[in-house]
Amino acid sequence: MNLEKKMELKGSLSPADAARYERRLAIMGMEPEQALDAIISDPTPATLVQSFPHQDLYFLVNDIGVEDALPVLAVASSAQWEFFLDVEVWHRDLLDADALTRWFDLLLKADPRRCVNWMVAEHTAFFESYLARYIEVRVREKDEDPSDFGPGWFTFDDWFYIRHREIPEGPVEDGAPYIHPGDRNDVVFSILQTLSTEDHPRFQSVLLEAVSVLSAEVEEESYRFHNVRLSEKGFLPFDEALAVYVPLSTDALRKGVRKTVPHDGPTVVPHSHTDVVSEGSLFSDALALVDDAVLLSSLQMEFAVLCNRVIAADQKPVRERAELAGVVKKVCGYISLGLEALNRDADTEKSLGAWLVEAGLEEIFRVGYGLAMGLKFKAERWRKESWLLGQGLSLSLLGEAWMGVTGGLLLNRPLYFDNYNTGGLYREFETLADIDATERVLSDVMGIDAVLSLIDPDPALFKGPNFTLKSLLLTLWVPAWLGDTDHTGPITMAQVKRLLSSIWAQEGEGQSISEEVKGHFLSWLADETGLDKVEVGERLAGALERLFAEVADEYGPIDPERADARFIHLFILDAASLG
Repeated sequence: MNLEKKMELKGSLSPADAARYERRLAIMGMEPEQALDAIISDPTPATLVQSFPHQDLYFLVNDIGVEDALPVLAVASSAQWEFFLDVEVWHRDLLDADALTRWFDLLLKADPRRCVNWMVAEHTAFFESYLARYIEVRVREKDEDPSDFGPGWFTFDDWFYIRHREIPEGPVEDGAPYIHPGDRNDVVFSILQTLSTEDHPRFQSVLLEAVSVLSAEVEEESYRFHNVRLSEKGFLPFDEALAVYVPLSTDALRKGVRKTVPHDGPTVVPHSHTDVVSEGSLFSDALALVDDAVLLSSLQMEFAVLCNRVIAADQKPVRERAELAGVVKKVCGYISLGLEALNRDADTEKSLGAWLVEAGLEEIFRVGYGLAMGLKFKAERWRKESWLLGQGLSLSLLGEAWMGVTGGLLLNRPLYFDNYNTGGLYREFETLADIDATERVLSDVMGIDAVLSLIDPDPALFKGPNFTLKSLLLTLWVPAWLGDTDHTGPITMAQVKRLLSSIWAQEGEGQSISEEVKGHFLSWLADETGLDKVEVGERLAGALERLFAEVADEYGPIDPERADARFIHLFILDAASLG
């Protein structure tokens, strides 16, 4: 989002809040080392840090590096600490105890007294449940000798004796935090020592209650509150977050009943999301048309919530702004695609900004994503009924380009086959042109597969290095055109040369397939499939035109007599021709 729009949001702030707002924006635009120096050198670092929206601070801390950002964590608010733990220590409904230990260690290093007091005062049962996981507690009787306890027991008061539990080590997943048992015991010891020093009666009370705490019930309750807190920011539980991917048609979009995301004004709107919205997309163009500062603030919050909902649905950790940029690009792309589809299907022409006033961003996103899912559903139906896969053949026999397009649609979340045009093999759909290009290829695949299912050739006769759906269909037709009616199976190089000498139109610049050849191909297909010639034309007109154009591009410039078998890929040659 451009800076001028951001500055509009400052108009409703007090001078002090406006100054901090501007200071935050400047810090977020700095390199991590510079940002840390700017926070430390600020006259009121605690006030500045605590003014950051939770997610902005989370990304800033991770960009700096959590170990290096301890001075920032030390002055962060308890609510900001709570957000960090909510994001880091839960994976769906499972508590990651190692991640919790790691964050306890970080917060202890940042401010040990405050960390322990915070956990005891605000998360008592959860804290006791954590301790119960890792320690055993015994109360020494008056006539009991400590040596009777055996090795490993320690005490801070010669009354409560504590021993670290031996926890069996399980497999560690890639990317998951791992805490060595010795390091974990050091963290637990530091927690207990700090609590004992600060408030020994409370220390004793915590140990007594930890002995009898029901960890399963406590974790369930903690998970429920965790969900409530994160849901306010868009991080819904996985099953609920998936609703963001439910397709929505342009007709079903609830126009005029805009859902807004409540918030307390621009001071709590996270800017990490909108900072990386690229210029030039339909969504950014639409935002540029919004003049209402209040609506713009609401849109920023709504966009952040939508991005978070996608993060929750995708179940991929996003800790740094560079990782967030990928999510933002995806969300922007589908919102832009949704806006394009809404404009295309609208009864009356509207400005892009008008759609942002009338419809929620999530609904517009679902319209765009629904177009990609429509293609996926179509590809899935084809896969279940296809002749190619029904013959036990590989999807690779579609050929590189067709396989790339179809394979992208058969992924769990459909992707556009970009073939490295913009840097990667696949990317998210972004425009109607992406949808139309993909739909053309899928239509060609389904059409040619359908006619082959009616012809039903024996694939075993044609297996070879050039075997694809395209080459199979062309190879089946060649003997009919040449009059070699008794020929079956792969063709010879001599037949290829005869073919390339007889299929070109005589007029016009460049080589193109003659209308006679095209008519013959349609008549041959009608005879082989039992379909009416008109019906074949309606089903395959576009696919055949593109197939003929590919033949012309590939072989039009070649002298038929000098054709080389090594470069003949659109026909299946016999073994003798291949040498």
